[in-house]
Order: sequence, then structure tokens, then C-alpha cells
Amino acid sequence: MFKLAVVTNILTPYRIPLFTALHEQVEEFSVLLKAEQEDNRLWEIEKPHFHTEVLPGIHIKPRGHEVALHFNYGVIRALRKLNPDVVLSGGFALANLWAFIYCQLYRKHYVNWTELTRQDGAESSLIRRWIRRLIIRRADGCIAESSVAREAFIYYGARPEKVRTCIFPFDVKRFHQSANQFRNSEEWIVLRRKFPGPVLLSIGQLIPQKGLIELFQIYREVLQVRSDVWLLIVGDGPARGQYEQYVREQGWDRVSFIGYVQSSELPRYLSLSDVFVFHTLKDSFGLVLGEAMAASLPVVSSIFAVATRDLVDDGVNGFSIDPKNAKSSAEAVLKIINMTPTQRLIMGQAGLAKVRHFDIQPSAKAIIQFIGSLGNHRHTKPASLSGSNTEKRKVASKD
Repeated sequence: MFKLAVVTNILTPYRIPLFTALHEQVEEFSVLLKAEQEDNRLWEIEKPHFHTEVLPGIHIKPRGHEVALHFNYGVIRALRKLNPDVVLSGGFALANLWAFIYCQLYRKHYVNWTELTRQDGAESSLIRRWIRRLIIRRADGCIAESSVAREAFIYYGARPEKVRTCIFPFDVKRFHQSANQFRNSEEWIVLRRKFPGPVLLSIGQLIPQKGLIELFQIYREVLQVRSDVWLLIVGDGPARGQYEQYVREQGWDRVSFIGYVQSSELPRYLSLSDVFVFHTLKDSFGLVLGEAMAASLPVVSSIFAVATRDLVDDGVNGFSIDPKNAKSSAEAVLKIINMTPTQRLIMGQAGLAKVRHFDIQPSAKAIIQFIGSLGNHRHTKPASLSGSNTEKRKVASKD
């Protein structure tokens, strides 16, 4: 048993089940947050059963950015108080750098854990590349949430044997049970009658990079073959009015904007649909794809989502698409909606079988086993990055 601290951006509903499972398997568990919430998130989160703490800091949102940049301080002070044996660090921001320094000074294990890719903007910054290489090379281990992240960790200097791939963990069991329970309810029967035809489902923020215009072009191609197809759009964002106006101009009366719904309500819409269409133009993973598969839904998923590479087996549980190619994407959608109900069921079950490996309990167990393989967790003597230990203690006291 050991003490584990996590440093991450904010507390999210999809992380809480994993954190709860980790909490149950260690001596002490704490989560240090860079912010209480992000501007583009509307999550309602119940108080978790583990210790959380929002780090003090300055939050600046540059023009054109979806979320603020977090410049946290007091990180070393907070970690000294918690005295964890291992720090699981999500990202490479200032708080993560302070956490890395803490682990170097006090001989604690530092483990990187993030949705890392080489296309996230860091390659254009010499400083950001240097920080990544410094932290990744000197970290005790790395947990990659995708095959793309594993490749990026190794590119930045991690030894392959020190990288554990743990595909983005989420509560597969809850999504599957909730969707099935709703499918077997009277309410499902009433709601499904409102959509007399195949239903396509889109879930995500209503912003350009999520590919809504591309989705509409795909939908137009689908309608040329099947005029009875419905499109449900779950999500909200600054471009919602623009997209609603576009739909009105097209004269489409089978497109419904649902708006934002909490994570607990997503299985209802997944269960009402026949195909989940993930049309994003950029996504460092794309958890919603896994959630759709957990609800036994066939999927059509963008090649620009990292999750597509790890989760979609073409022709087995869905199809991968280039959403910029509306014609071929529509053909993939039509392949599924033209299947028999039994064929769609088999495809949906294949998706469920795929993501069951990434459920909370096996993922938490794999993470704990990986951390346990790093060696002895009990260290008390401070170490020095350079210079005297006395100097380093002075730095820590100022943080």
C-alpha cells in the first residue's frame, strides 16, 4: 500500500469513478486540481468520497482559447502536506512542473498520465518541447491513454518498458446498464415513436473543430438515399445559433438540437439511436466514442479522433471515416442503417466487447500494478536536482 496524489486540471464526471477505484486500492488518495471548473464545461458533480483540493493560481484565458491557462502556485507546499509516495501527473503545465520538482527533491515517484499527442501544439514551441523531454525522460513511468500517446511518450524520450498503455478508462458498466434499462422502459417506447425512421446521433460541443458543418454535409448525402433518417444533436456551444439557422435554411425537419445534457443522461439518447456519428476534426482522444460503444451502438467515427484508432474495428463494430469526405462518410452511415436489426445488434455487441477491457475496475488494477512495479515507495531523504539540499528546501518553502 502507498500514498497516491493526482495533479490534474479539473474534476470531471468521467474521472470520478476511476479515482474512486484508485482510492479504494491505496493507503491515501488525493487529487490536486488546477481549477474548480473550465469555462466551456457545464458539468454538475457530486462531492466525491476522496480528498480534493483546488490549488491557488492565476487563470488567464487568451483570446481565441476555449479554456484558461492555469498558473498555479503552492504545489510543493500542498504535496509536502500530503506526503504522497507517488504523484500521478496529468499534463505539463506549471503545476505539473512543480510536482515534478517536488518528486525530484523528495525522492518520490513521478508518473506522467495524459492524453499526449504530437499534434497538440507543443511541437511549435521550443520551451514546451524542452519541458516535455525533461519531465518524460526523468519520470519513473508513463501511463498512455492511447496508442498515439504511447508513441508520443517514446518520441519524447521515455523508455518503452516504462510506458504502460491504459486506454482511456471510463465506467463502461454504468453506460451499458443505463442504456439497456432505458431501452426496456415504457418511456423509451413513447419517445422512440417520435422518430419514425433511423436515428443518427451526434454528441459534442457545438464549435467548428467538432465538424458540425461536415456532419450536415454527410447528412445531406444520406438524405438523398434515405429521406426518413433523423439526426439528433446533443451538446451546446457558441456556434449553436449559427448551426440552427443553417438547418432551417436547408428546410430539414428531422434534425433536433437537444442541447447540453449531463453525463448521466447520455445513455437515454444513445439508446434511442441507431448509429453514433463521431465527426470531429480534432480530438486528443474522444471518450464519447467509447461511451456509445458501451451502450451497444454501432459507430461511424472520424480518423481525426485518436480514439478511432484504438476502438474502431472496421466492419466489426463500426467504420472509420474522413468527415471531410461527405460522400464516403455517408456510405458508411448507410451501410449500418440498411442492416437488419440483428446485424446492427451484433455490431453493437462487438463494440461493447471492445470497450469492456477499459472499464473502471480492470483499468484501476492495471494502474496500481504498474505503479507498484516502479519499486520501493518509501523515501524520506530529499534529493537535489542541482545545488545543495538547503537551497532546494528554500525553493520549496517559497512555492
